[in-house]
Amino acid sequence: MKKPKNFFPRSVLRSFVDDIKKLVSTNEGRMIILEMIEDIPYELRNSLITNLGSFYEPELVDFFYLLKLEYGREFELICNRTLEKYSMAGIDTSPPQILNGKFFGAYASMTRQSGRIAVDVAWYTGKKQVQAECFYLTFNPDGIHSFFLVEGMSQRRYEADRKYLKDMVAISYEEACFLISRAYEYNVRNMSKPAPGRFLYNKYLQESTDFSCEWQRKLIEKLSIRLNPRQIVNSLFHAVKHQDLDYVSALLSAGVDRAGADKHLLQPGSILVEGGVSDAYGNHERVSIKAYAVTLEERQLLHHEYLVKLAKKMDRSWQIMYIENTQSKRVLSHADVNPFEKEISCRVYEIINLDLLFDILDKVDDIREVKELPYGMHMRIHCCEDDFTMPVSIMSDVLADLVINGEEFVIMSKDYNSILEFDRLLTRGINYPVLKIGEYEINILSAFRYLGGQYLRFEDILLQDEVDSIFEDGMRFISTRYLLKDRETVLKQINSLAKIGYRFSDDYDVFYQLEEDGEEGCFLAEYLVGLNWITLSTFGDRDMNRARRIFENKMYDCLEFDGLEIRKEGIFDILTAEIKKEYPDLEPFLKDIYLNKWYNSQLPTLHGMSPCEAYQTEEGTRLLWAMFKKIKDRNGKRCGPGPIAGIQLKEYIRKLEQKKHKNI
Repeated sequence: MKKPKNFFPRSVLRSFVDDIKKLVSTNEGRMIILEMIEDIPYELRNSLITNLGSFYEPELVDFFYLLKLEYGREFELICNRTLEKYSMAGIDTSPPQILNGKFFGAYASMTRQSGRIAVDVAWYTGKKQVQAECFYLTFNPDGIHSFFLVEGMSQRRYEADRKYLKDMVAISYEEACFLISRAYEYNVRNMSKPAPGRFLYNKYLQESTDFSCEWQRKLIEKLSIRLNPRQIVNSLFHAVKHQDLDYVSALLSAGVDRAGADKHLLQPGSILVEGGVSDAYGNHERVSIKAYAVTLEERQLLHHEYLVKLAKKMDRSWQIMYIENTQSKRVLSHADVNPFEKEISCRVYEIINLDLLFDILDKVDDIREVKELPYGMHMRIHCCEDDFTMPVSIMSDVLADLVINGEEFVIMSKDYNSILEFDRLLTRGINYPVLKIGEYEINILSAFRYLGGQYLRFEDILLQDEVDSIFEDGMRFISTRYLLKDRETVLKQINSLAKIGYRFSDDYDVFYQLEEDGEEGCFLAEYLVGLNWITLSTFGDRDMNRARRIFENKMYDCLEFDGLEIRKEGIFDILTAEIKKEYPDLEPFLKDIYLNKWYNSQLPTLHGMSPCEAYQTEEGTRLLWAMFKKIKDRNGKRCGPGPIAGIQLKEYIRKLEQKKHKNI
């Protein structure tokens, strides 16, 4: 077997070991060690941990147990192998005692209505001292957003500090476990990574949290401030936007008919683009509210209208008693109610000094990296708008988007004053990190395309034809990327789902999952598996939601979500000349499953009809030929392989004719 390459000099490893020995005896030190591990590039961590095992130091036993508790399966095999070596060498490999304490008390902030909450739990450790474990929990894909602890705090100081925090209320140990576990479930559901420190807070996740709906509703009420009817309905849409289903259930409990909300707002794959109160009328005891919502479902915008009735309870707080979806209709691309047509301001700069720019960005509060782009990164500055007096939208809690894209830096915001304020920050002092080169207003849809990395330069947006699309046939191929923690288990899961596979090299495989029911050869998902990464790709959001739900089942410890992207080259982008030569049957197979999928898919370009259905009506036939014209025009302009390189126009037409004759 080939010996793995050592990327770390012995002197660097020795220094790392010395740091571990100093820190590993305390929980605060263990948290610092985890930060050090997180700073190591993902692809080098296995090599680092393996090489650390060559140092036979008794203190490293606690380090390897720490990794097992924190990362689970990801490093379990390496750690177990190292601990076995230590045991054979006569080193005591007994597990360390992480916390020896007694529950002292817990507090939570009264901010549950915002979908975010601060929780701290204190443990008595003796000598009139406590260990405070502090969480910032979000009931959205971030889950357990952050965690830190304070060791050796005096009881008196802990109790005094809590008295000054007026928005914090005491909670029981069971309530603390429930809140932390529910936030962690969002990490599991979205395959996102929780805050470091799981070796400590895993004890809360192991407690039973099987409480009744009424118990959960009362806890949410206890941790939420009182809202008026308008705020309650707007907070409902805020919760729908972030898929905070616990809060939605609390608002719509007590026998409320929620069919009107479930049909569109809570449908899997549906995205709330905008929603809120449009009108209200009533008195001190009862209020009726007219509300609206715009949702995105399979690339179609739908506008919904709702009637919501509220009444006061015995404790004089307001409660939703009734909700009804009174109307739903499709939103045309240039309609006034289309949120994506709203303009946002953009200022474009040329980057002169990247290091100085990063120094300035490091000083900005509430900024976080959203994702890496092909030639830079996308950052976002959040603002908290939790009073719920205004409708919510996809941009309602965003102050500004900042993009480093190659040699340009772009600021986007719906508030022009925010751009001016940020410009003053950039141009303060003698040396400027950037030079302004342009200022524009673009619609939100174009902004999202730029934020998604679809343009090399900002001004390329101005060349984009709004009616043009890279997906002329309506088949949008999207991919979910994951980092692999347990490759062997993931491959077993894929092999149980996808019966067709190809091995392109020792560390690169592709698998195709077909539908179990319906049309023969109907495609569901493609899996590309590398050495430490995997992509799951489908046509459209509905199939992606379904495929992810099946694939991710009980796989949280084996995978980590790493982002979404659109595959412009589609399902045929793996067909290099070498692969075509080695697997001559692969291209015909891909064409067959692609055309079957296209023929039976309901496409936005055909007004929600499938080609099979469209070919049977006059309007559908007209839309089909308009689609074919776009395909022909784009293929005529294309110099090299493009998004549908494997499919020619005549093959689409032949597919329709074959099915037509088959049905006669």
